[in-house]
Amino acid sequence: SVLAAVGGFFRSAFAETCPIFYIFVPYWMLILTALAVSPLTILLPQLLQGKLTWPKADDVPDEWIINGKRYNLKSFYENHPGGSFPLRSAKGSDCTGLVESYHVFIDRDVFAKMLARFEIKDAPPADPPVMVFSDPFYEDLKKVAREHFKGQGRAGHKMTWPHVGLCFLAWAAMWAMIWALLTRNAMWTIPFIGFCSWYLTGNVMHDASHNAFVTTPWVNRLFSHAAFPYGVNVAGWQIQHVMSHHIYTNDEDDVDLYHFDPLVTLEKGSGSTTINPFLHMLRLTYLLSSAIPHLSLVVPYGLLFGQIDPAHGHRMYDRVKAINHHRAELRWEILGETGALLAYFLICYSYHGFMKALCCQMSIYVVSSYLFSFFTQVSHLQEECFPDAKEKEKLSFAMRQVASSKDFAADSPFWGHISGGLNTQAIHHCFPGISAMHLRGMYPMFRQVCKKHGVNLKESPSLGDFVWGFVSFAN
Repeated sequence: SVLAAVGGFFRSAFAETCPIFYIFVPYWMLILTALAVSPLTILLPQLLQGKLTWPKADDVPDEWIINGKRYNLKSFYENHPGGSFPLRSAKGSDCTGLVESYHVFIDRDVFAKMLARFEIKDAPPADPPVMVFSDPFYEDLKKVAREHFKGQGRAGHKMTWPHVGLCFLAWAAMWAMIWALLTRNAMWTIPFIGFCSWYLTGNVMHDASHNAFVTTPWVNRLFSHAAFPYGVNVAGWQIQHVMSHHIYTNDEDDVDLYHFDPLVTLEKGSGSTTINPFLHMLRLTYLLSSAIPHLSLVVPYGLLFGQIDPAHGHRMYDRVKAINHHRAELRWEILGETGALLAYFLICYSYHGFMKALCCQMSIYVVSSYLFSFFTQVSHLQEECFPDAKEKEKLSFAMRQVASSKDFAADSPFWGHISGGLNTQAIHHCFPGISAMHLRGMYPMFRQVCKKHGVNLKESPSLGDFVWGFVSFAN
């Protein structure tokens, strides 16, 4: 019977899972079943209705909008110090925020003259920026950055070699444990693989995706995949994190606010722990445990096919204004990474069989997902990190970054190292192109500049306050 088959399926899953992960087994089966049947229940009906979209690269205009002017940077691909990938990713969109936040070591007037030769002179003017990017506060912060790295050369603000060495050891250890898990059934490696994958995500992938790991573009591209096979889809991350979250943090255009919509609502005034604390905690326990599978499988799935999610009526990342341009430019990278991940799953299947491979991989994902969620999301998803609309209109870009972040243990070497510097999100968002390992050293001066300009820098007094602020905010 059907019930007997389902019961046997679950017994097999529990038999192959470490007891500490038993609570997650029903959730795994639910989300994986939904994903497996979605081609028939979602893709096929929308295909027949003509709702699926596959934007073409030829439809993306050769223009980049910067401070209200249109530029054609295609001829600059090979000469761009950050490589062609960042330019290609932003093609056809307003990339003012990216330009202003990544070019902090060059004088703005000099930079404007460099850009002038790429301006499309006969093009109609574009919409002006939605926020002020150059103000006394940000200019003072840039002075702090220049002074901090003065005399250290072009690579001074990238990751130091001792730190690179530690990251290499973590990568080697992760793959040694993956091999032990596959060939020797070493189940004890599961939490350590999960931790190493987070360590590589926070310290290597994150820096490399911001071109902050090293000065060589292709090396940054290569090492942005350092956490594979337990990291995010890097091309999807470029859209979600670099081009959406980092510029429009906690705004309507920040896609980080909608990953678990409608199950979790992330907006000011929607705290829910007083309604049913137990169910609220259970919901967070399950949803946060799948953050990495969501970003490595569900997100690329949605970006590749452009289907409408019946749960909330939106396409993947459709709050991003130029999403179809980004999808068209990055589709082969998204597809290639997804294919590589599926190939890795087949290798796991060949060693362990279906059920054991599934349970082992999902167990690792639980560990890496919780660490990822804690270090990347909690800092921003606090009630006080969502200023009122009228108040926010008065804030410049840099002030908004500080307003939308709450830092934790900014002076701690331990938390700075384990988090990849993401315990200091306020300063990181002002200087995404600086390796996060330098942020602790810059933080005292950062505090002083914030104080000088009357900018409210929020620092959590304790770990408990930091975590509870997020739990009480996520509705």
